[in-house]
Amino acid sequence: MIKNLPEGYTLLSPQGKEAFVRYLELRWKVLREPWQQPRGTEFDDQEDSSFHLMIQRANGEVVACGRIQQIDASTAQVRYMAVDEAARGLGLGAIVLTALEAKAQEWGLNKVFLQARENAVPFYVRCGYQTTATTFLLYETIQHYKMEKVLSA
Repeated sequence: MIKNLPEGYTLLSPQGKEAFVRYLELRWKVLREPWQQPRGTEFDDQEDSSFHLMIQRANGEVVACGRIQQIDASTAQVRYMAVDEAARGLGLGAIVLTALEAKAQEWGLNKVFLQARENAVPFYVRCGYQTTATTFLLYETIQHYKMEKVLSA
């Protein structure tokens, strides 16, 4: 899984306040700022009960991130997946997603679901997810789709 990480990049869970601030900054920059959403909309009340991953460059710049949380006895949800525009195409999103799925398996879970923005659906399909429902419209312009994946034993 991590063997595909490009040289000069590190996959890790943000440790300490400074690292978590850099992690949240990428989430805001990619998922909220383009739609003029205020700071504070890039996190929620589930942060402490979730597992977080990020990929950073040697200089500490966070370029990819994601979060997973257990929903019930068999299911986890991936949220806040983001890859900096300048780092897209390097496979970083797939590396974060694969590592989050591995965490779900470590927890003994066998299914992962997420809410994918329309433009991200092809990425998740390539990663083995299937669309199960058209769900909500975010900011009146971004259609979301519920997608699921059954994890192999």
